[in-house]
Amino acid sequence: MTEINRELHYSHFGADSKMRRSAVIDFMQDCCTVSRQNDPVIGPMMRSGEALLYVAYRQIDLGELPRYREKVKVRTHLFESRRVYGKRSTVIIGEDGRLCARSYLISTLVSAETRKPLNLPPEVNDRLELAPPIEMEYTDRKIRLPASEGEVCAPFTALRCQADTNGHINNARYADLADELIPAGAEVKRMRFEYKASFMPGDKMLPAVYRSEGSDIITFSNEAGIVCSVIEYIY
Repeated sequence: MTEINRELHYSHFGADSKMRRSAVIDFMQDCCTVSRQNDPVIGPMMRSGEALLYVAYRQIDLGELPRYREKVKVRTHLFESRRVYGKRSTVIIGEDGRLCARSYLISTLVSAETRKPLNLPPEVNDRLELAPPIEMEYTDRKIRLPASEGEVCAPFTALRCQADTNGHINNARYADLADELIPAGAEVKRMRFEYKASFMPGDKMLPAVYRSEGSDIITFSNEAGIVCSVIEYIY
């Protein structure tokens, strides 16, 4: 297990004085990055620039989020590796020991040169340190869209400031964009993110919203009409 300590400051909060949901993902990403960089198997591949990591699916269950100036612990560990993809648990724990957020992540290592998945040799995969998954409901990685047509919204343009070191739009920034399309002040208890293809700075992102009782699903399609990401909010 990897643990980092963080303190909540002004930049982590939105206009409603609550921790931004994208900041929750940022905290988790930071902890996961430290874990991978320090891993004796994956770390050398990441540090040498041989491998990159792409997120395919993320589920986050939200509890009582951290407060301003609260000191929190962020913990993560890998609980399954199938050579091509891995599954990871991450939690944010408040000063009083409460579980502020917990996450289930599926990701894959890709070649930095070809951007295609790396299939770890069995002897390398077997060296990865695993721990049991945290207790939570583990949903399917495929987010099913309703049969009805979604509400088409004004497009976004992917910006350079939203890109990460992989060159594409960072997965936490999708939460910022999708938050613009849900009701203001909505109490979100679960978020699910399915990432099918990356957006690069300058790309048009065409959103559509599927609204239902107790939840919203948002898709981001490219200009060819291909759905590149799907986000579900459960209230």
